[in-house]
Amino acid sequence: MNIAGERGINLVTWNESHFHQLYPLANNPKIAMNLRDSFPQPYTIHDARHWIEHNQKFNPPQNFAIEFEGRLAGAIGAERGKDELRTNMELGFWVGEPFWGKGIANEAVKLYTKYIFEKFDIQRLYAQIYDFNGQSMNVLEKAGYIPEAILKKGFIKNGVVGDLFQYVIVRGEQNS
Repeated sequence: MNIAGERGINLVTWNESHFHQLYPLANNPKIAMNLRDSFPQPYTIHDARHWIEHNQKFNPPQNFAIEFEGRLAGAIGAERGKDELRTNMELGFWVGEPFWGKGIANEAVKLYTKYIFEKFDIQRLYAQIYDFNGQSMNVLEKAGYIPEAILKKGFIKNGVVGDLFQYVIVRGEQNS
């Protein structure tokens, strides 16, 4: 599947063509710093293989490679809540350092949000951002997400406790 955006930005189903691009791009402590600890660091060739194979089972897909001008630039996806929280999906995204400052994450979040509300019967899509990650907060706000909550002392990362900022977009309240 390919979801075409503007300015050479596309969301593409993970496939073998991404394999040798993924692990060098993802193996960056500056990226891992802004993601959950489940994101491997260092990010190895084996992690890349596992991620690509893991994502080939989803139909419809819920995780995509972000491509910029035909090259892998990052990743975007969501995980559905369990049981009574199944009307929620938690959004996650990252863009590789060589692609920072080009508006890629903003376009990817807009494309992905539209896709999720078309393909999944969820009511809300949310993201949780560490207090030091103002860039991702800006991306979400530009894509129409609104600040919903601040979870005081809601995370610990590299031994430092901080506040977790939650952003949300609700079905029917997003801009098309």
